[in-house]
Amino acid sequence: MATLLRRARRVYREEGVRSTATKISSYIIRRTFHTLGTWGLYNSKRYISFLRWKNSGFSRYHAIADPFKIVPADPESIKYVTGRGPNPGRFQWQDIGMIADGDWDQSSERVDELPVVRALSERFEEGRNWDEIDFIQRVKREARQGNALWRGCTSEDDVRTQCHAVDNLYAAIAEHDYQSKKELIMATEEIPSSRQQIPTQFEPYDEVVVDISRDGEFLFVDGRHRLAIAKILEIDEIPVRISARHAEWQQVREMLHETPSEDVPAAVKQHLDHPDLQALIDAEKEM
Repeated sequence: MATLLRRARRVYREEGVRSTATKISSYIIRRTFHTLGTWGLYNSKRYISFLRWKNSGFSRYHAIADPFKIVPADPESIKYVTGRGPNPGRFQWQDIGMIADGDWDQSSERVDELPVVRALSERFEEGRNWDEIDFIQRVKREARQGNALWRGCTSEDDVRTQCHAVDNLYAAIAEHDYQSKKELIMATEEIPSSRQQIPTQFEPYDEVVVDISRDGEFLFVDGRHRLAIAKILEIDEIPVRISARHAEWQQVREMLHETPSEDVPAAVKQHLDHPDLQALIDAEKEM
């Protein structure tokens, strides 16, 4: 709650009353539906179908992607954080298959400037002890006040446990390479628990989450620990799940879906190697 109040005050200072009221209202609605989802709605195929229909513009489009499809991405290509909000990571299951217009894809916030990403760089690239890292010191201060700033930590014991869990995650990826969640489940292995519980049926799809900008750029949404480790270890490719697409990028998908391959314009052809378009290209080959 304290973190939410701080965010609300920051939005009020930077954006004014109207923007604050709009974002608070949106947060309350999204939080309500997410809570209902975790209580059972996410188990309903009809509810999932409703979310896909609503988030994709009430069936205005034809080239609707499978929101649970996992695609490959170069970690180094994920440079910026999505500007879509509020809390796109927390509400990622409410946002499945979203297509949205606006300037949310023009964010200048860099992934490598996120506090957690910087902390992991200090730990694994600079070799610093966890207690020497400013972010962890701040997490402990907040935990002593009962505020969970990182991975649900509300005590110093929690912080130590989670630091150890991240060390284990790094060691596992370094030793066994980066594995998808489905591969981990099939191997009956476990990964450290995240800062929030996810519905069981979504666990096989709990990968690094990205949005896609109007230009086809991947924008970070969720999974900062795994993404940071993949970058540090210079892993070439990781599985990601796409949460939202900019409406202009969706038009690229629509054009590719509706236009014979020999007539595809150059503006679309330049994206033909994009991971988000491969299913459309494969479908056209099978026709």
